[in-house]
Formats: sequence, structure tokens, C-alpha cells
Amino acid sequence: MIYQLILIPLISAFIGYVTNVFAIRLLFWPREPIKFVFFKVQGLLHKRQSEIAVKLGELVEQELLSLDDVFDKINTPEVQEKLIEKISELMKDRLVGLLPRIIPPKLTQIIIESLEKILRQEAPDIMERFIESGKEYLTQEIQISKIVEEKVKDYDLKELEDMIRGISIEELTFIEILGGVVGFVIGIVQVAILCLFPR
Repeated sequence: MIYQLILIPLISAFIGYVTNVFAIRLLFWPREPIKFVFFKVQGLLHKRQSEIAVKLGELVEQELLSLDDVFDKINTPEVQEKLIEKISELMKDRLVGLLPRIIPPKLTQIIIESLEKILRQEAPDIMERFIESGKEYLTQEIQISKIVEEKVKDYDLKELEDMIRGISIEELTFIEILGGVVGFVIGIVQVAILCLFPR
């Protein structure tokens, strides 16, 4: 009887631990479907890769990063100022190369300064229109959800498995051990019931 009382919690702990280890392994393994008599077994990530890809794409576009978010980050006074500054520098360099050498340097400077002044006056309005038309066009042409979906579908699941295991090894080990602890506690409860209500 005493052996039975000791074995019940130990066997329950073993069953709880093995069950959790097996459940975690089934996330990744087997990579290829294995046929049993009436059903097939395949690791969750491999079996559901296409569905995961679609849902992840939708999640990224709707909740994490949309083109509207990207354009909102671009369409700020700070970014516009940096863009205008860059365009102005490029324009100056280009004009210096294009204007004939026979034009006096003072006149070249006046032309460049005049064009830069016009650019700075007109740039905010041009940028606004450019961003609006670009936003409209790119929103129709580029779907972030589809890009993410294709990337996830093409992603090597062995690399994904290694990455998940690498960053969550402690948590996965804890879940496995927790299965053993819960099994042990259930075994203790069974022993208590046997002691309280003997046959």
C-alpha cells in the first residue's frame, strides 16, 4: 500500500511532464505529415504555415504597420525639411555641373540662390500633393499584408523553429516542468482521496 501511495504522485508527475514535452514537440514536429490508420499528424507550424502567413499579414497591416502609418511618419515638418534640404543640395550640385563655365560665378550664385528660394517656397505644397497622390497610388498597388504573407510562406520553418526555441527555451522548459508539477499535485490529491476513502 505504501508503495502505491508513493508511486501514484511520481507516475502522475511523469505523465504530466511527458504530456507537456510531447505537446511542445508537436508545435514543430513532425515536419512532414505522418499517416496513421485514420488520421495524419504534422507539426502545427508546418501544417498551418499558409493560414499563419495570412493571419500574420492581416495583423501586421491592420494593427502594426500600414501604409497610412508610413506616410504619417513621412508627412511631418521635420521630415519634409530634411527632404527639401537634400533636394536643394542635389539641385545645387546639378546646376553647377550644367551651367556653362562662361557664366560668371556671381551670376551662377544668383541663379542657384533664386532657384533655391523658389524651391523652398513651393516645396511644402509640392510635397503635400506628392505625398497625397503617392499615398493613394501606393495604397492601391502595395499591400503590406500580401508582402508579409508571401515572406512567411517562403520562410524556412526550421529557422523559425530554431529562433522560437532560442528565444523561449526557458519558458518552454518551465512549461514542461510545470506539467510534471501539476501531475505530481494531482497524484497527491489522488493519494489523499484514497487515504480518506479507503476501499
